[in-house]
Amino acid sequence: MKIFIVRHGETDSNKNKKLMGQRMNDPLNAEGIEQIKKLSEEIDTDFDVIFTSPLVRAKQSAQILAAKIGAPVVEKQEIMERDFGDFSGKTWDEMIKKLGEAASDLKKEDFEQNYDYRPYGGECAADVKGRFLKFVEELKKDYADKKVLIVAHGGILKLAHFLFSEIRVEHVQNAAICEFDI
Repeated sequence: MKIFIVRHGETDSNKNKKLMGQRMNDPLNAEGIEQIKKLSEEIDTDFDVIFTSPLVRAKQSAQILAAKIGAPVVEKQEIMERDFGDFSGKTWDEMIKKLGEAASDLKKEDFEQNYDYRPYGGECAADVKGRFLKFVEELKKDYADKKVLIVAHGGILKLAHFLFSEIRVEHVQNAAICEFDI
């Protein structure tokens, strides 16, 4: 089964290089709206369903795409961005000031999909992987013969690359679309 995952358009927090996670629920900014509108002009329109994270930036992106595609939009908690805990809304520079050398270790663990934000009130990689794989199993069971578009977040796309392509991705651009065999 093939799935297509889109990262939401840009927000002001993205523009300012802040970690968003689940606790930051920013809407798309003007650039983000334009990014998704441009994608909607280029994307296939034969999707049967669009799944989206319930966070505003993803829902707005899904709604813009759905207006062009004409597919129903279904919200799924399992594809929300990871929870960065106390670091939500902070930049990596702010994290370095607070954590010192440990921030570099956390960034490396993030790249390797082995992060743990639980000490800061957030999620670990296993938490995010578990809920995402639960969603993937649901897709395989209930949507195997459907063309599925998923609108999610950078962390989910990095995880999908790691799980399905066996590559590590440091950054995913806003409004990027990737195809995966699951």
